[in-house]
Amino acid sequence: MENFFWESIEKSNQWTGENWKEYDPNEHIKSLTNLLSTSDKESLIQFEKTLQEKLNVLYTKEIAELYFILDGIRNTINFDGYLSEDGFIYFRCWLLLKGKDFFEEITRDINLAISERYPFPIEEIWAEGLLYISDKAYALHHENEDLYAIQDAVEELYPDVIHFDSMDNEMEDEPAYGEELEAKYPELIAKAIARKGN
Repeated sequence: MENFFWESIEKSNQWTGENWKEYDPNEHIKSLTNLLSTSDKESLIQFEKTLQEKLNVLYTKEIAELYFILDGIRNTINFDGYLSEDGFIYFRCWLLLKGKDFFEEITRDINLAISERYPFPIEEIWAEGLLYISDKAYALHHENEDLYAIQDAVEELYPDVIHFDSMDNEMEDEPAYGEELEAKYPELIAKAIARKGN
């Protein structure tokens, strides 16, 4: 069912190619919600399970460093190393919305995050709505009393899957920040600064 997850994200994304420059994560989430609302409950459970698994894959020091870079440039070019737990979850959602190819590339090397292949804007790097999408999609055609029917089903059926806001998540090492981050990723930072100006 991992294919269903990526296919749904990519099918609902009308901003590929040159249109990446106009990319709007909130519009993408609306489009994805409408698409998922036509799916059965089992498919939504599998989508949610995959979402939580992929968010956990992105819980690494390298992805945290990418967050520091893009968030720092988006604000005042300050790489102070403050990792907001909520912000980092929303950022990982934003990364997932870019699709399977992007996900596979950045989990190998975050330097590939800013490239001509993905010319999306970096002014808005949060996509909180993805966290609730399965339940919202389900609720569009079902009168369910449980607001988290799909998330609850995943928790019950797959207890080994770590929930996105669980305290059980741990990084293998501390991410770099400040001058250390600037020394580690000079080209990526330069590309990100240039991207912000476009």
